[in-house]
Amino acid sequence: MIHKTLDLGKNNATLTTYILDFSDEMADMVSRKAILILPGGGYQFCSDREAEPIALAYNKSGFNAFILRYTCHEEGTFEDSLRDAKMALKMIRKHAKDWHVNDNHIAVIGFSAGGHLAAHLSTNGDDRPNACILGYPAILKEKTHWPYPTPTVDSVRPPTFLFHTDNDDVCPVGHSLYYANKCDQYDIPFELHIFQDGPHGLSLGTPAVANKRNGYVNDRFQAWFELSLNWLSHLFG
Repeated sequence: MIHKTLDLGKNNATLTTYILDFSDEMADMVSRKAILILPGGGYQFCSDREAEPIALAYNKSGFNAFILRYTCHEEGTFEDSLRDAKMALKMIRKHAKDWHVNDNHIAVIGFSAGGHLAAHLSTNGDDRPNACILGYPAILKEKTHWPYPTPTVDSVRPPTFLFHTDNDDVCPVGHSLYYANKCDQYDIPFELHIFQDGPHGLSLGTPAVANKRNGYVNDRFQAWFELSLNWLSHLFG
């Protein structure tokens, strides 16, 4: 595995690679699907619970994974965070051959504030990911009481997979419902999964990431990961 952390040159932003080794015994994997991971943390920090555990889970399923630790807002602005995300996507595309990445099969996944950033990466600029996965994203400015802009959805936005819990009291499920409605309005392929129960910030919903907090091990919520794999397989082939 190529595992290294690359400095993006400003505000301590970094891109960490989890690139699976190439083997002649798996010659059909010379060009792999890739996923860029944007952890949550309210733009105050990048959550470890939504970083390496997510990368390793996708690695296990044959993806090359990349974790972006973007600018947090004690160090910069939202525009700096979006710059980091664009730079990370550009870097993955630039090194696609060396990193055994199919540059037509690059997805982004973001959680909470990272979902907000992933949505902006997918709706802003000419170079956008080929698929977008949003986990309990913070989308609507007026519903989160924070000064970050609501993403503008347009017809060239990539296909989107959303998952949320209906009783999330930090980022209400209305954020995902709004975004799904916008995808429908612009005929953008999407898939939406709403689980009945679970607090905000579940990550994988497994004991390894629960940090011994009540309610953070959620067997039913864990299904989002396999559902996302099936969706990506349907999308990318």
